[in-house]
Amino acid sequence: MCQPINSFLVTSLQILFMSTSHSDEKKSVQPRQQSDSQLQAIAYSLDSLVPGFYLWLGDLKIRLGGSEPEETYPGIIHSWWGMALVLPGYRIYSTYQGSYDHL
Repeated sequence: MCQPINSFLVTSLQILFMSTSHSDEKKSVQPRQQSDSQLQAIAYSLDSLVPGFYLWLGDLKIRLGGSEPEETYPGIIHSWWGMALVLPGYRIYSTYQGSYDHL
């Protein structure tokens, strides 16, 4: 019974630390810093209400669940810290109450 949980945790950690630079190479716009792309993925997931757990605190960004942002998604989180939980059925619990608009 422990095996599925352990493999899930290992997979989650591998996804967390994977670099997204290969997807940035295909874009014609300037590549974002990895930290910005991680925060943008969190913003996209929260904005789209994709179920998951999200935590950002300075340079630490954790996204369990969620989704990668679309290439044209301009949103960003305007806070250096926060935590959110999005549950199925569009229930969201978040410390972030700001806008996702790119200023």
